[in-house]
Amino acid sequence: MPKKDKKKKGRKEEEPTIRKIIFCGLDNSGKSSYIARLKNQAFPSSPTTGIDRTQYDIFGFPILIWDFGGQRKLRTSYLQKTHFFHGTDLLFYLIDIQDEARFDESISYFEKLLEIFEERPLIFILFHKADPDIAESRRVLNNIIKIKQKLKKPLKQFEVFYYATTIFDYVSVLAPFSFALSKLLPFAAVLESYIINFLEQQQLSCIILMDKNGTALSKVAGKPEDLTFCEITGIHLVQLFEAYEKKSMSEPKISLRIPSPSEGAPGGEVLFEKLEILKTRYYLTILTKDVDRIASIKDALSEFIEGLGKTLEISH
Repeated sequence: MPKKDKKKKGRKEEEPTIRKIIFCGLDNSGKSSYIARLKNQAFPSSPTTGIDRTQYDIFGFPILIWDFGGQRKLRTSYLQKTHFFHGTDLLFYLIDIQDEARFDESISYFEKLLEIFEERPLIFILFHKADPDIAESRRVLNNIIKIKQKLKKPLKQFEVFYYATTIFDYVSVLAPFSFALSKLLPFAAVLESYIINFLEQQQLSCIILMDKNGTALSKVAGKPEDLTFCEITGIHLVQLFEAYEKKSMSEPKISLRIPSPSEGAPGGEVLFEKLEILKTRYYLTILTKDVDRIASIKDALSEFIEGLGKTLEISH
């Protein structure tokens, strides 16, 4: 992982490490639409014609996102100006999983990108446009297998993660980015340890901390099905609360009672809280299966949230 911590002259405090994430792929692979969906913004009306740079702050730690346009002439230019890729911490490479005719072209470009990196960033391969109606089809699954086999050799020296994604499934968009943040952010382990401690003390089934876009910054659960249920519920509640925020409306206090276990639902109660840390909105989704403990959990919640803020401030 590249080290980019620098101290400015005349300042005693060290500036936060700036993490650099780049998004690459062929034209029409869906990079800009993926980023827009990630940020819950309107989809772009035209393709990226260069490099778009945006900043994404998590608890005061800046993340620079570079979106590289994928037209052929731009790709040729990038490969000649390798300084664009210096200091990259993480590469998202999108492949249109429906466009079999361009698989070889996409793999060839990807292999050339890998040759540029002197340091080895984390690699996330997104098999994009795996839309809900075809995601489990034999065609898509076979395409994924074929591409993985072709990438096995060039990726031998890299840490790589594979995801099937589509803008029509918000969870599929958020999942790889959430995991990427857990690998990049310096406070991730401290944050997770603090949350696990509260989960165990209160005998909870799941806790997820999300930003205002629904990106999970930390998530802990006893069972995978509890995590899935809590994640989907939390994402939709975040969107609801952010809609209230845009209209300057007061949001309600929310707790969801799940009467009895059913297929896909764990039973119990979901608590949802908005909180502010370092002058930024975040959201906490909590699942307990012991509804008799709701009062004691709520009593302990304010102290937990206060400690959460202090934990993150100390990590700076």
